[in-house]
Amino acid sequence: MHPSVVRPNHPWKLLIPLILLLAALGLGGCSAVRIAYQGADVAVRHYADDFLDLDSEQVAAWQPQLDQALARHRSEELPYLARFFEDALVGVSRDLDRTRVECLEDQFLTLYRRQARWVVDLAAPLLAAAGPSQARRLEARFREDWAEAADLSAAAVARRERKRAQRYGDAASWWIGGLSEAQTTLVRSTAAAMPDTAAAWAAYRRSRQEGLLRLVQRGADTSEIQSYLSDWLVEHRDLPPSLGEAVVSLREGVTRLLLGLDQSLSAAQRVQFQRRLRGLRDDFLALQPTAVLAGAQCP
Repeated sequence: MHPSVVRPNHPWKLLIPLILLLAALGLGGCSAVRIAYQGADVAVRHYADDFLDLDSEQVAAWQPQLDQALARHRSEELPYLARFFEDALVGVSRDLDRTRVECLEDQFLTLYRRQARWVVDLAAPLLAAAGPSQARRLEARFREDWAEAADLSAAAVARRERKRAQRYGDAASWWIGGLSEAQTTLVRSTAAAMPDTAAAWAAYRRSRQEGLLRLVQRGADTSEIQSYLSDWLVEHRDLPPSLGEAVVSLREGVTRLLLGLDQSLSAAQRVQFQRRLRGLRDDFLALQPTAVLAGAQCP
């Protein structure tokens, strides 16, 4: 499933290298997933330091939590990731229908929440320990994000639409190989039909980032920050109704795109699609201490 279905509003880029599911969905090859996972501790420390400018004592205090969290992720979360790609492989091998696609989308969203909850648990104590200078650093990084999202001109809207079509096309090409003219048209028309919610998402993200900053600035404890991040990133409790409706529309667009592409696959493209899914399934099995598939999610 494409990441645009979820539109996670992470508080800092610590989320990016950790949600390996999203990395797997079009950001690299199968071997790249193993390499990224095996170097996750270094990547996490880098992103955390980039956003908070950690001192050596904070890094030393946090390292055991990071080690434990990564070990827990390897044993508890990877079976679900492997299962997702196994279920998708079975679906593609039988031809996808709407029921299976919607089941896989539900499964993807459940996986996102599991990964987000894991990240929240890891990030909360580090944010709770941030001092005044680190709170200022975090605010500066958020302000960079706000400035980037401030352009709401017609040209910016058109540019976002072009980039979205490009992202969808690149992702589809990674999964199935070169697109036919009809497939390219399908991708472009699907992207063009999706609502432009950039301004609404930017406003929502900024409001949540501002709330997080207030917590960090007044020295809120781990449990309070953890609860706030969970409401925001895992449960989306304060998501405006207009964005909730847009997410439904985005998901329907992705469903139609997946069904349309599946119906148009050549024999070579279907083999490529199966190879990608099988490789990712095998990667997430190989990375586990003992290879396990979680219980079947989709028929």
